Amino acid sequence: MGYQIVGIDMELTEQVKQQVAEKVGKLDKFLTAIPEEAVFIRVALSQDQRERDWTDALVDLAVPGRELVAHGEASTPEHAVHLAVLELERQLNDLKQRERPYISKGARRRV
Repeated sequence: MGYQIVGIDMELTEQVKQQVAEKVGKLDKFLTAIPEEAVFIRVALSQDQRERDWTDALVDLAVPGRELVAHGEASTPEHAVHLAVLELERQLNDLKQRERPYISKGARRRV
């Protein structure tokens, strides 16, 4: 899985980039059926225009045939990305349910 972390109008330290990469790495468990080279995640971090001590995070997940986008806003870049990743997890679960609506969570397969 490829990813890109960009700071818009703000400087990102290596520690912040590493923590953001850890947060984004949690999406791996939702993308097991997709080849790694087909997945790309772009994270854009910027300071909020009205409140300079807040950070906006935009996480863009490109998979074959789909592009999912989530937004997070918090006091730290790590927390903003965490909120965006939670939103992407919800979107991925919804997408999974739409693609396989006939399989319920508690159903067992008959042999």
